[in-house]
Amino acid sequence: MTSATTTGQDGTSIPGHTGQLPGSLLDHVLRQSFGLEGYVQHPLGGEIDQNVRATGDNGMRYFVRVTRAEPDSADVLWQNSLLQHLAATVPGLPVPRLVPTREGKCLADVVHEGRTHVVRVMSWIEGRALAELDDHPAALLRQLGEAAGRLSLGLSSMEPPVGLEPHDWDMRRAAEIVEASLHAVQDADRRESVRTIMGWYDELLPALDRLPRSVVHQDLNDANVLADADEDGVLRISGIVDLGDSLYSVRAAEVAIAAGYAMVRKADPLAAAAEVVAGFHSVLPLTAEELAAVYPLAAARLCMNAVTWTRRVAESDTPYGRTRMQHTWPAIAQAAETCPDIAEATFRVACGLPRTREQRGLEEILGEALVEAARDGAPHAPAAQLLDLRPASDLYDEVDWHDARAVRASIDDILDGRRRRGYVPHLSASLLLRGRRRPGADEPATVQVGGLLIVADAEEVASPLSGVVEARGGPGMPLVLRHAVDGQEFWTCWWGLDDSPPVAATVPAGAPLGRACASDEADPLGPRVQVQVHRTARMATWPPPRAVPPSARQVWSHLSPDPARLFGLTESPAAVPTIDDVVSVRRRHIARSQRNYYRNPMNLVRGRDVWFHDENGLAYLDSLNNVTHVGHAEPRVTAAATRQMRKLNTNSRFVYPQIASYVQKLVATLPDPLEVVFLVCTGSEANDLALRIARQVTGRQHIVNIDGAYHGNTGVVTGISPNRYKGPGGAGAPATTHEVVIPDRYRSTYGYDDTDAGVKYARDAAAVIERITADGRPPAAFIAESLMGSGGNIVFPDGYLDGVFTAARRAGALCISDEVQVGVGRLGPWWGFELQGVVPDIVTMGKPLGNGHPLAAVVTTREIADAFDTGMKYFNTFGGNPVSCAIGEAVLDIVEQDGLRENAVSVGGYFAQSLRELQQRQPLIGDVRAEGLYLGVELVRNRTTKMPATEQAFMVTELMKERGVIVFPNGVHDNVLKIKPPMTFRREHVDLYVDALDEVLTLPELRSAVQA
Repeated sequence: MTSATTTGQDGTSIPGHTGQLPGSLLDHVLRQSFGLEGYVQHPLGGEIDQNVRATGDNGMRYFVRVTRAEPDSADVLWQNSLLQHLAATVPGLPVPRLVPTREGKCLADVVHEGRTHVVRVMSWIEGRALAELDDHPAALLRQLGEAAGRLSLGLSSMEPPVGLEPHDWDMRRAAEIVEASLHAVQDADRRESVRTIMGWYDELLPALDRLPRSVVHQDLNDANVLADADEDGVLRISGIVDLGDSLYSVRAAEVAIAAGYAMVRKADPLAAAAEVVAGFHSVLPLTAEELAAVYPLAAARLCMNAVTWTRRVAESDTPYGRTRMQHTWPAIAQAAETCPDIAEATFRVACGLPRTREQRGLEEILGEALVEAARDGAPHAPAAQLLDLRPASDLYDEVDWHDARAVRASIDDILDGRRRRGYVPHLSASLLLRGRRRPGADEPATVQVGGLLIVADAEEVASPLSGVVEARGGPGMPLVLRHAVDGQEFWTCWWGLDDSPPVAATVPAGAPLGRACASDEADPLGPRVQVQVHRTARMATWPPPRAVPPSARQVWSHLSPDPARLFGLTESPAAVPTIDDVVSVRRRHIARSQRNYYRNPMNLVRGRDVWFHDENGLAYLDSLNNVTHVGHAEPRVTAAATRQMRKLNTNSRFVYPQIASYVQKLVATLPDPLEVVFLVCTGSEANDLALRIARQVTGRQHIVNIDGAYHGNTGVVTGISPNRYKGPGGAGAPATTHEVVIPDRYRSTYGYDDTDAGVKYARDAAAVIERITADGRPPAAFIAESLMGSGGNIVFPDGYLDGVFTAARRAGALCISDEVQVGVGRLGPWWGFELQGVVPDIVTMGKPLGNGHPLAAVVTTREIADAFDTGMKYFNTFGGNPVSCAIGEAVLDIVEQDGLRENAVSVGGYFAQSLRELQQRQPLIGDVRAEGLYLGVELVRNRTTKMPATEQAFMVTELMKERGVIVFPNGVHDNVLKIKPPMTFRREHVDLYVDALDEVLTLPELRSAVQA
């Protein structure tokens, strides 16, 4: 038990009064009857009973309940029998266990002031009431449902009680209890919400008598369920307390009450309830009728609570009552806005149940009814043409979906100037409904419900079936028709029609329903009519949503059959592999060492500028991709590639103008004497070639690198990449590789407060070079990224590269600048080494050169290039092919013409400033380091010890993804959020990123990771 756990918080009606036993008398009873000597009493709350926590010298604690009643009273006997029964049937369930007296009895009785009091001692249960917790993770709510299911199983074999008085929390009395107190509710909106919900309850009443019955706890509210953190800090259900309201009732009431209180204080109440229901069903399967009853019962229980406490507060103000109502009324308002049909389908999906036979059969009835109507002579419109608006559709390849007029013109062309109708299928995602991914209730509605007829202006639309108008529609409301086929009723909803028939009018099959409404010129779809089919009048007239989030697609497949057959359509659009399909193939045919981002990845089908889009039209801000340097699917880059593909593509031993044009532009960005170019395909290949050149030219084999660095994945460059050979599965450094300390001013020897840090780190590196040279192992090269990427986004202190280059050259080594990650203007100048005031002997380039196309390069001096040419040919089949060169030239032109280097400095500076401001209020951020548009945010659990927050960094990755922002950790400890977005990143994107990170770092699971 905890101090939040009290008897009668929802009005338990055990007869008695609030007179209490004196502490001295209670101490005597505990000592004499239970053998509890010297226990300290701590009073707990209790509306009717006297509740005490008793703590011994050894730390042992018990829950003590004092009830003013006779030992043989029906209430006391019933409560004791419940606890004894649960101890026997579900011994592992965390409920209080009765502690016997010295004589082996369940209780002791004592007379005080002429009145008999019953004293019971029970085991103490650790935990906090759910009502005290700010957050209820989905896993915790599912556990709540499982615990409720186990409780119901344990109670299912118990006989109904005898002699108990009815009480006010019996769900079978909900209408009576609410009606008795509703007069005290002064707020008209609240009364209306209650009436709506109790209307559902009234509709449910005939079915209540058919539902399975059992003894139920009847009060699994959030004050009677405890949770405690396990050894990993994860919240688990730790206890169920207060069985005082238990009675014999409908079994579904147990899960309904638990689900109802789980909806309180939730942004997405239905999702919370679904977790509880799914947990319960996994232990004790619910019947179809029970599932249909859960939501109306849950909402009705909240109404019982709210109106009763409103009356009680009005009669005699109580702080507890005000606290309960503060959260319950908003939950009731939310509940009243959700159609019970949606809740039932949501619960079925959460429980893993298929569509009902009635749901499956309705689609077949539609087709049969259409055939019958045609046989009866009803005119039938020609079948429409399928129109694919999904994110992967070819429609958007040549059209900017942000340009409504361009999209509309493209659709008009496909439909022959709208002389033909188009049809967008039911439950398809649309890029035109796109939105940045958000969790829970904020998830964008990108999935269309129903079919969409794309028609001409003012085109007449006829009803495919006969029906009766039940609602004429209007702004935001559909025309609703009721149909009956073979004794089965169903309803159709029609949006986007003018001149509709009046209510109660009979519309024969083939008769006009109205004309398509005019649309704004800026509307990308133009005139259209949206059509849905529903099984109930309640759902059809709610009204149903026209679009829903992707996570609700399966729910709506239960609720709304596909209307395609109404329009003579039987084919489906070409299937696009789903995320499950793609992941399955990867697992079968892609090596496990080729790991993907994310525990639950998304299926990306399109990109543009700084945004990814997945198969559902959810958008993700890309803060990670230095590959797509000038933006995803940049039109000028794709146009250059397409033009050249249509002309010529061959290998680089042939002579063609594109290679000459490209290398001239590339060399023009570099300082003298860097002028000779080797074109290759990848950064790994470029670094591999650079090492080969250095070793061949110097006649040496040893290489000096920086600890934590990554230079690629070929066998040679893996051997100079501590990020790999020191990581999981690594075999350690080869004998020819020699590390210098990482110049990390946050973690290493010389910090931010040392103005000579660059010189000192360079001096330490020089010592390594001098030592291996003196040992007869002179280096062929010193290789360094100009800013360390995978090593943790380490920005070199001033003077570092100058000092190390000087030492390397003094030893006869070549200096290699690896610009694969940071080059082509990302740091401001064209090349990162320029910030250090040095000129390397060899430069390697990769990722950004081709904007996602495999293009890389090695650039060196004429002297070194000639020394490499010993007669052995160097040839690269694809490096420098005409298409690659055309793409590379387009990238350089865009960087220059669009001022992207200047943008990197401006936006990068704003980004760094924003992150440092965030650092001031988020203790998990230990360091922010930045240069241009290459930034790192190091997460630590303790700013003093700098304990890496590795686990939390991966949590941030997943949580940011759920908020539509792509980020991933790197660094020696995998605790640095790497930020290297497309160069078109703007200030509004920075604000979005920082706001999302702030939101994530504020979540309890991350706040709790910070050590004082």
